[in-house]
Amino acid sequence: MKGVLTKMGFTNTGNDVSISPEYFLDLDSGRVNVSELIGKGIGLKYLNINRCIHCGRETKKLFGQGFCYPCFIKVPEAEECVLRPELCRAHEGIARDLEFAKANCLVQHYVYLAWTGGLKVGVTRYHQIPTRWVDQGATFAVKICHTPNRYTAGLAEVELKKIFADKTAWQRMLTDSSELPPDFLTHKAKALEFINGKNLSYIPESDVVYRVSYPVIQLSDKVRSVNLEKVNSIEGKLVGIKGQYLIFESGIVINIRKHSGYLVDITF
Repeated sequence: MKGVLTKMGFTNTGNDVSISPEYFLDLDSGRVNVSELIGKGIGLKYLNINRCIHCGRETKKLFGQGFCYPCFIKVPEAEECVLRPELCRAHEGIARDLEFAKANCLVQHYVYLAWTGGLKVGVTRYHQIPTRWVDQGATFAVKICHTPNRYTAGLAEVELKKIFADKTAWQRMLTDSSELPPDFLTHKAKALEFINGKNLSYIPESDVVYRVSYPVIQLSDKVRSVNLEKVNSIEGKLVGIKGQYLIFESGIVINIRKHSGYLVDITF
């Protein structure tokens, strides 16, 4: 099946607290249930063509996560506050697209603590839970607080980055099989204590711990990430999916989201 890669989607076959993603990939020629391919041999071949995931035109170079340059500097999905919420100015009436901002920036946001093989702090819109956690490969997460908009959540995250990491160590995430750290909620309490008195508008959240169970039948001690521009094709037995990574029996992994905009041929 041929098509342009975009990030994998999923349906939750669990419940609101115990999440079990079943992954799919939408290609030009149809939808592939990727979870059903686990335990089977698959192939992924890059056809040396890039297409912008927004406008669809061919481009030599992709920017951000799959955009041509004109779209990268124009569309709201690629605005700077996507990666750095503290730079959001939608609350001041400044945005590339104010209607988009009303739906995505000027809405309730959560500041959360997640376990991805290590503790990390993050921010997400209320309607992106549990998607954000699944995309990051988190196995456990707890909401620290919620804020009225993206900017305020970003300010809280900036403060919390002083005591917690804000990036996922992908190697640890893909090889981790830890159970819930016993001091997980202690760290949440520490986070709330740290932002108290920082003149931020937020409301603390409950201590509900969310768990994500990924479709993985084999974990490797060591993993090696590949880039399709360098290796052109991958094939082997698919043994799991975690975050946006396909995991092969050989220990090779590929981040599908990072290859957004690549035209590929998938065989299985």
